[in-house]
Amino acid sequence: MQIVVASYGTKVAVKKGLLVVRSKAGAKEYPLHQVDEVFLLTGGISITTRALRALMRAGAVVAVFDQRGEPLGVFMRPVGDATGEKRRCQYAAAADGRGLQMAKTWVWRKVRGQLENIRAWRRRLSAYSRYVEEVGRALEALRSASTPRGVLEAEAVAAEAYWRAYGEVTGMPKRDQEGGDPINAGLNYGYGILKALCFKSLLLAGLDPYVGFLHVDKSGRPSLVLDFMEQWRPRVDVAVAKVAPQLEVEGGLLDHKSRLAVAAAVLEELGASKRPVSAEIHREARSAARALCTS
Repeated sequence: MQIVVASYGTKVAVKKGLLVVRSKAGAKEYPLHQVDEVFLLTGGISITTRALRALMRAGAVVAVFDQRGEPLGVFMRPVGDATGEKRRCQYAAAADGRGLQMAKTWVWRKVRGQLENIRAWRRRLSAYSRYVEEVGRALEALRSASTPRGVLEAEAVAAEAYWRAYGEVTGMPKRDQEGGDPINAGLNYGYGILKALCFKSLLLAGLDPYVGFLHVDKSGRPSLVLDFMEQWRPRVDVAVAKVAPQLEVEGGLLDHKSRLAVAAAVLEELGASKRPVSAEIHREARSAARALCTS
């Protein structure tokens, strides 16, 4: 269960095995053993150390986000399937090319997801056939890509077509990671939630989130998280597209109501179906850790 706390003045505490979230709208109680993540999306929230301790003991994660949706911190127990061996395997894979192959698979899944989205939006796209053709070519190019540059070039070709299609569906002018329009801000906010989920799962799987295979190393950049989360970005895109008409910005940032709308839509999308993405992320992280030490 994922709990979003986004109202100024909300108090988070525990009582008799329950997490109690009390806001102006009233109090809600959640069994601690059912809580997987608590997302704190705004300032003015107070959480007791007793609640933090209870959440950590229950294996839950508490993530704090800034106004852009960027996760500023993730509180979690310093345990999991962590061993020095797994990190040594990861570092070796980053150096000998096996990591690139893994990252290529993740990018391939992202592009395939983009193609699935385009097909789902077929009736709303004026150049549907051209978009499918261009993204299909990018998938073929990815199959034979053997260098980071080759992977990135194929990814860029797919992105060019995909974001044009996305603009037709949502009204987004163009994809801009720094964009202050409602849709770009919504995408960035949604990706922040996905990033927090991936960061947690990679850590629990025993991997180093800062040593990636495709994204370039940079101080403070969780490169492996950025590589790993690629495969689920299209699911976030779908969620943001659904709430696009109701998104508004103030000073280039989503307003409070819009942040809530994006968070709710993304978590609903990732938690939907009999096999929720949030559980799939955890399985994939463990699978990647095993593969790096056995390949």
